[in-house]
Amino acid sequence: MPRCYFLGVCSGSSLDQGSNNVSLFNLIEQLNLPPGATPPPGGLIPVELHAYWALTPEERGLVFETRFVLVALDSGLELPTEVSRHTYRTPRFRTRMLGLPHPPVVGEYALRVDVRPGDTDAWRRDPAAWPVYVTELQPRESVTVH
Repeated sequence: MPRCYFLGVCSGSSLDQGSNNVSLFNLIEQLNLPPGATPPPGGLIPVELHAYWALTPEERGLVFETRFVLVALDSGLELPTEVSRHTYRTPRFRTRMLGLPHPPVVGEYALRVDVRPGDTDAWRRDPAAWPVYVTELQPRESVTVH
């Protein structure tokens, strides 16, 4: 099975077409939500999810499916993204998805990633994890200057 060697959440990214290197902007480990925030349209927070994968020579050319999963550390609640399908002949490949599932409550989460061969229903959870702490912004007190 492909092995995830990098997993992260960021606000944006850019691919250098000359070098084929990626720049990630504003890596995110904490989401500050307004009190009582409702999920945005589609239930996704507009950030980018990135996973970089390594393939063995035997895995190249095979079909794999991947998905991101936001996991609540206290309850084990899992919020998966949509599934994406891949076939690569190179030693490494990158996946990027737009939108992190909006968590139902504040707390500590981990972004995880699952992979499976394209011809099976059995997911394998990769050991890679990215921390995501979800908190509510507390309103600031007004400051009066005399």
